[in-house]
Amino acid sequence: DPYVARRRKHIASGPNYDGFSAGEYVLMGRGWIFGAVALGIVTGILFAAFPDLDLQVADWFFDHDESKFPLSTTAWSNATRHFANWIPWLLVLPAVAVLVFKLVYPTLPMRMQPSVVVFLIASFLIGPGIVTNVVLKDNWGRPRPNHVQQFAGTLSFLPWWQPGGDCRRNCSFVSGEASQAFWTVAPAILAPPQIRPFALAGAAVFGASVSALRVAFGRHFVSDVIFSGIFTIAIILALYRLLLHPMKRNDAKLERGLHR
Repeated sequence: DPYVARRRKHIASGPNYDGFSAGEYVLMGRGWIFGAVALGIVTGILFAAFPDLDLQVADWFFDHDESKFPLSTTAWSNATRHFANWIPWLLVLPAVAVLVFKLVYPTLPMRMQPSVVVFLIASFLIGPGIVTNVVLKDNWGRPRPNHVQQFAGTLSFLPWWQPGGDCRRNCSFVSGEASQAFWTVAPAILAPPQIRPFALAGAAVFGASVSALRVAFGRHFVSDVIFSGIFTIAIILALYRLLLHPMKRNDAKLERGLHR
């Protein structure tokens, strides 16, 4: 493929148009994915060996006199939650609009690089969508903190690794809102090289803040939100390597495929 040959020659000569060198692309593709997997293994072992950590963290936010998680009932915290939930949707919306426009007017060129469009939409659908909300939340069965007996609920607490609890749908493992928040790493990766570190740091802080709010509300255990971040970021990095690696990327071919 002449396109791939040109890309190989270009990437070997130095940093590419994304500001990454060849070695940095290997780090992005393999090292970061392995890092996310390793972090997941360590986290899984830690919370499997010490499952009470989930209960101890949740207890910080529970008022035993009032038998509730107070932060979940305040107006400002709920307004913050709803505002934060809109941010990932607003970030993926331009890619969706470009794709819809291309499908409606297939002969016109796309206003955004096709590989970027597919990367943003696919990572959003697979991470927060399929893996989090379809595969895990509705099938794992882990009760939420505010539903377990330790926090004035009626269900039994289960560690993260034990599926088959009494929760029937929209359960605790893993957090959908935390997954959406950590998905902002995807557009942050695409930021210009000069501001990319700040964009990634902002995405990480945003994901951690939304996660902390879900724990403080008593809607998720801390292990739920940690795994949300790990799964989502691992999916983003895998798709980045698959779709945006310069030796595999072919926007012209991808746009022709969408044209068909």
